[in-house]
Amino acid sequence: MLKKLRKDKSLTQQKLADILGIPRGTYAHYEIGKREPDNATLLLLANFFKVTVDYLLNNNTVQINLPNQNYKTHNDIFKLLEQPEVFFNGTPLSENDKAKIKAFLDIIFWDTKKKNKQ
Repeated sequence: MLKKLRKDKSLTQQKLADILGIPRGTYAHYEIGKREPDNATLLLLANFFKVTVDYLLNNNTVQINLPNQNYKTHNDIFKLLEQPEVFFNGTPLSENDKAKIKAFLDIIFWDTKKKNKQ
């Protein structure tokens, strides 16, 4: 199932392993069933492929596509950006990219707060 999900996104094992921050061999073992991902990796895989962990664990025949997570507050987005691996369209963001996003969000946050007081 992992292989199908990966191929549906036109990714190589190496590219997906790089995105997940794991060695390619480890990911390859997940695909062929020689090794099982830990809970944190299962969550990464589920979020990346937009499926449930249950789908990954039970090999259900029905794939449940999850909507993108909505981070509703300023603090939630900042917490997200503090994680070691943050992606935009499948591409990892650099620390510099994350700092720029945080600065931009900070401006939006304070502008909105100012407008709401008026």
